[in-house]
Amino acid sequence: LLYAGILKAQERWSHPIQNWNLTLSQLSIHFEGRLDAHIDL
Repeated sequence: LLYAGILKAQERWSHPIQNWNLTLSQLSIHFEGRLDAHIDL
């Protein structure tokens, strides 16, 4: 059931995330230094 739910939700994940740049900058402030190795800011 969980697998089927993930497959159904995955269809909606293809759209771009709104305000992602704002979210990413806030995450980089809250988790300083943790995202640097994984994401180019």
